[in-house]
Amino acid sequence: MTAFALETVGLVFRREAWRRAAWWNLTLGTAVAGVAVLTGRAAAATAKHSYEIYQVMEQHEHLGYAVLGLAGAAVSWRLATRASGRPRDRWIGWGLLAALVVTLTAGAHLGGRLVYEYGVGGVYGRTAGGIQVEHQSQGG
Repeated sequence: MTAFALETVGLVFRREAWRRAAWWNLTLGTAVAGVAVLTGRAAAATAKHSYEIYQVMEQHEHLGYAVLGLAGAAVSWRLATRASGRPRDRWIGWGLLAALVVTLTAGAHLGGRLVYEYGVGGVYGRTAGGIQVEHQSQGG
């Protein structure tokens, strides 16, 4: 999301320094997205869940893969067009970032639901799709 904001400012005000900052932010974010997908897969394999939770978890997983794919596409696009001075190429890259932000937001919303509504992976939530979530005390 920060890469998108930086890229937007860089394009609108024609500031290459902002676009470079967006590039580094996007590159780091893409690497972190890869780690998030790997750790998310491991967490999903061990989390107890009902069918209702499974459905939300599966959507969250698909969006995670889409985020990683869009981030990879945005990085690849920037690399492929870095020597191009064509405004069209820059705005296509911006469009990829916009799609990435929308997808990331949707996935984060579902992740929040899993934790705070269903209690998956934590001590939050009312019930886990019909499974009563036990709240662990902090003291042990």
